[in-house]
Amino acid sequence: MNDIIMTLIIKAGIPLVLFAIGYLAGRYIRPWLEEKPSRLARAEEIGLIADRVTDEMRLLAPNAHWSKWIDEAVDRLIEACGLPDADDARRLAHREIASQIVKKGLAGVVE
Repeated sequence: MNDIIMTLIIKAGIPLVLFAIGYLAGRYIRPWLEEKPSRLARAEEIGLIADRVTDEMRLLAPNAHWSKWIDEAVDRLIEACGLPDADDARRLAHREIASQIVKKGLAGVVE
């Protein structure tokens, strides 16, 4: 009798569990994955604008250390990207400008 029950669990239970996992993945994970390409595109756009803002700041103040103009660069990035002037957006913009400074080899950035 136990062999019959175990066979039923293996033959019917495992496909039912996999079906439930597939259903839940389609219901909850698919919408999150579909939003991700737009988030990635927005992040690439912000990175490109930050690169241009950093180049512009280097042209405007070629002899100045990056610490002198980073706040102005963050403000310009927020304005150019249309980000809300909130603490989260400011931190995001600061991280992006800092990554561009490091990428260009200007100096290390410490918050």
